[in-house]
Amino acid sequence: MADDVEGAARRLLRALNENQAHSREGAAVKPGEEEAMVAGLRPGSHLYRAAVWWLLDNDALVPDREANEHLRNSAGAQHHDFAFRLTRHGLDMLRGA
Repeated sequence: MADDVEGAARRLLRALNENQAHSREGAAVKPGEEEAMVAGLRPGSHLYRAAVWWLLDNDALVPDREANEHLRNSAGAQHHDFAFRLTRHGLDMLRGA
């Protein structure tokens, strides 16, 4: 299961970079249906949520606090409409460093 989560997370990170960040450190990204589909994930699924958490736990993404200020983190939130920023470590992961 851990390998599945890491692989899904890396695919999601690649899709976020290709569709939104374009290799810019600190770029705002918002996981959506398109990125999930490109990564072979179903939005809101257990694996999708685990992949987003993996990227956060491994410092590939950080929450974009300013963009998320108006959102409330309620029980059951699944990173839907949450914004993140791509980190230097996330770029390094994409480059295979």
